[in-house]
Amino acid sequence: MPLLRHVEERVYQTWEASRRRQSSILSRFVAEAERAGGVVRQAVDPQAVGFSIAALAKAQGITLCQATDGDLARELNLEAALIEAGVSLVTGPSPDGIGHAEIGVTRATAGVAETGSIVVHLDEVDARLLTMLPEIHVALLHQDTVVDSLEEGLLLTRYLILRSCLQGRPSYLSWVTGPSRTADIERVLTIGVHGPRQLHIFLLPPAGKGIGSS
Repeated sequence: MPLLRHVEERVYQTWEASRRRQSSILSRFVAEAERAGGVVRQAVDPQAVGFSIAALAKAQGITLCQATDGDLARELNLEAALIEAGVSLVTGPSPDGIGHAEIGVTRATAGVAETGSIVVHLDEVDARLLTMLPEIHVALLHQDTVVDSLEEGLLLTRYLILRSCLQGRPSYLSWVTGPSRTADIERVLTIGVHGPRQLHIFLLPPAGKGIGSS
């Protein structure tokens, strides 16, 4: 418990420092995420994100999209947007959906500007699979959860794991940097062999709750 409080205080200090430099941190994050092959978009209105996802699906001939939960879908006005585009939506745990969904929509807990990575903290198996199996991973990230350095990102990772352990829960946490890629096959870089071919990150307005808050 004392260790968790100590790490939590350091995370809070990091969040306060990041807020004061948010503009420069976000610029660095966008540059590095795009350098890694991701697509980053600013989203002033979360409900407009649903229509952006629908447009993406329609442009690529996608017929099925899956979101981690109903609350996320409602927040983005996703169902109405997809219906208009002729795309089906599945929300929450659905093994059949995961096997066929071509877009997976999840939340990201934080971003790391130095590497252009997003930190995804999803404990349910189906939710985690949505970051791995669909051709396209769409992640929602609040601007004020982006930290500057690799060191700060690792501090946050430690805090999230310690908090989950204290609550008696397993902690499944991933850093995602761009779309999946490998050069294992004859040293030729190939995109999408072990995961999504595309990563789209929507930067939402600040949540105001602090990094790592539930």
